[in-house]
Amino acid sequence: MHCYTIPAVAFVSIIAAAQAQQLYFAQNDNATYSGSAVGWPAAVLAFRFTAQTNGVVNAAQVFTGNQPPATHTLELRTHDTVTGKPGTLLGGQGSWLTLHSRCWQGPSLSLPVALTAGQDYWLVWRVTGMFHQNSTASDTNPGNVLVDTWVSDGTTWQTHTQSAAKFRLFVTAPVGTVQAFGSGKPGQYGDPQIGISGLPARGGVVDVWLDNAARRQSAALLIGQPTALVFPFATIWTTADVLLLLQTTLQSNPSNGGADYSFFIPNVASVAGFPLTFQWAIFDPLAADGIAHSAAITTTPP
Repeated sequence: MHCYTIPAVAFVSIIAAAQAQQLYFAQNDNATYSGSAVGWPAAVLAFRFTAQTNGVVNAAQVFTGNQPPATHTLELRTHDTVTGKPGTLLGGQGSWLTLHSRCWQGPSLSLPVALTAGQDYWLVWRVTGMFHQNSTASDTNPGNVLVDTWVSDGTTWQTHTQSAAKFRLFVTAPVGTVQAFGSGKPGQYGDPQIGISGLPARGGVVDVWLDNAARRQSAALLIGQPTALVFPFATIWTTADVLLLLQTTLQSNPSNGGADYSFFIPNVASVAGFPLTFQWAIFDPLAADGIAHSAAITTTPP
């Protein structure tokens, strides 16, 4: 799994890879998250799931962030039917540098894992640092699915509980491209940052996230075709055929505003080669003209 950040300066880059990720399994995949955090002494968490179909998993994600970047890892393990705990490591562990913005994020596995339908497995998340967002849905979300969860201090599995764990698993699929361009307009924390978590693949999912924005303010995610419309108060890098209104959430360490929105890509031929451009605009009372905005990013499925 890949995460891309768009810096404050204007530039153009095209990112492509040999493989992307197609969604294989997701648990509590919704826009809500709890107010809890992870880190020492709860340095390792394990979430149990049952494989619905046969598949070769090559990447995974959890919902986290809210702290400075740190190296976290994800891995898949067998279910030990005797102890009821995570068992043998399957495939290879994957690591990534976390993003500050609360969003879905995670690594490609160093070795893919073949899963068998009907079998139980564990996704194990090893945390570095303190107070990263815990990957659980909000306690008030009525659609929560509770799953077996083990918690460890890094040495032994100490606590067994049920939690509304949020995680995604992916299998290999053809990849599209991600193109970053344009420049931002600063707000009270400088230029708002836009980024993509994941890669565009048919049947996959990408997350468009916002960081470095004003806190608890209205934000618009502009979606359309790439363009460059210059106004006295802003430069619009997308035709903005669709506009989503959201509220930035308070983030910590550093304290600023952020947001995240998931886009599931249909597994149909008609999406091939269709470029979709995203840009954030934030109503910031301390920005010139009361508006700050990010640069832009375009995703094109294969």
